[in-house]
Amino acid sequence: MRKVLAVIFTLITIFAIKECVYIFTTTDADIISQRPQLILTAISITLPLFIFTLWLWRPKRKTIDGENIPQE
Repeated sequence: MRKVLAVIFTLITIFAIKECVYIFTTTDADIISQRPQLILTAISITLPLFIFTLWLWRPKRKTIDGENIPQE
């Protein structure tokens, strides 16, 4: 289940990054007029998605009898 969520959130994150790059590089007059607000919104959505996606792809710690084993 975790891998399925990781794939779904990876696709969403890729789309969010694509839109963020579009906001930074576009010359469209409507977007240029609101660029500071759109940049703030795009970054505040993209960064948490990126961090969450990385966390989902990180392997889970192995446990023995419910105790966490530190990874070396």
